[in-house]
Amino acid sequence: MNAFVLAVPSRCIGCRACEIACVDAHMAADMGQAMENGQPFSPRISVVRESGVTAPIQCRQCEDAPCAKACPVGAISYDGKAVVIDAERCFGCKACLASCPFGAMQVGLINVEHEVPVAHKCDLCDGHRDKPACVSVCPAGALSVFSSESLQKLSANKRLENARMTAHNS
Repeated sequence: MNAFVLAVPSRCIGCRACEIACVDAHMAADMGQAMENGQPFSPRISVVRESGVTAPIQCRQCEDAPCAKACPVGAISYDGKAVVIDAERCFGCKACLASCPFGAMQVGLINVEHEVPVAHKCDLCDGHRDKPACVSVCPAGALSVFSSESLQKLSANKRLENARMTAHNS
């Protein structure tokens, strides 16, 4: 199971610190030149407000990633840690945007040398930090990294809690 960042909407305060940290973590790699040329930055996480709830939306690093299946040039793949995009192969067709069930894919003018829109998404800050930048800076603790082990533990705890409630209500 792939690790991914998960948000707890009830804890999110909508400050957008996660978006800023994301851009900062990736600026040297893919945003520096765009910023110098006056292009807007584009975080790989998006804070969404809807019906009184605020929640960061980011890639879930799907096991059987629909975005990878939809990519006509094979620019999206799994690297052993996360689902990643090869910006050199991507030509901005947006098929991945249409196929992502979470709306986590973004397309922006990242590769300003070629002036071609390129897809990008959460890469868990691979090579940038010990944990994703968004998780590190969230003042409300709304973001956590979930691994296979932590999901199994969470599921086991929920089953145990459910069993206790069922026994208590009997």
